[in-house]
Amino acid sequence: MNHDIFIFGSTVRGEVGASSDIDVLVIPVNTVSPEVYPASWSIYSRETIRSYYEEGRLFAWHLHLESRCIYSASSEHWLETLGCPAAYRSAREDVASLTALLCDSLFELQSGTESVIYELGICYTALRDIAMSASWHLTGRPCFSRYAPFMLPGAQIPIGLEVYEQAMMARHFSTRGSAQPRAPEDAIAAFIKAPLLEWAQTLGDVL
Repeated sequence: MNHDIFIFGSTVRGEVGASSDIDVLVIPVNTVSPEVYPASWSIYSRETIRSYYEEGRLFAWHLHLESRCIYSASSEHWLETLGCPAAYRSAREDVASLTALLCDSLFELQSGTESVIYELGICYTALRDIAMSASWHLTGRPCFSRYAPFMLPGAQIPIGLEVYEQAMMARHFSTRGSAQPRAPEDAIAAFIKAPLLEWAQTLGDVL
């Protein structure tokens, strides 16, 4: 096949855990049917990736900083030819949309939804991505760690690490079928009580 294949995410970053998977990106040289590749792989056209680099999307920075080419159709893999992505300029908008997502999931948890594991997992995803978006401005470099909310100087998330990891487990259980969180009720109560929306809004205000 005429394509470049990359791995990215926790495997490259050195954050592999019991519930980790391997993020694989394929960039075909020409248009191909996605069914050619495993369903868990991410397939992006060259045109799409090029536009992400030109727009300074956070995903482009993720690939630029934390991807490794494991197979290339040529002597120089294609991402290298793109150089550095444009500056990431949509942090304020991204944090605002992610804060709205967090608000919706917290409301569902407060309302006694039957989908508690799913909504708890969405809370984790929103919090992680809010911190990733804000990290560019607060640290001078985007942070793609799953623990990004605990790595922001002067703006650490107002919940404990163990509670956060329970939400992470909920997300991985929902999407990967890994182990269920041990005490979801306690994690939900902590999420509802913590001033998470205020934390997110404070980050948005400084962007």
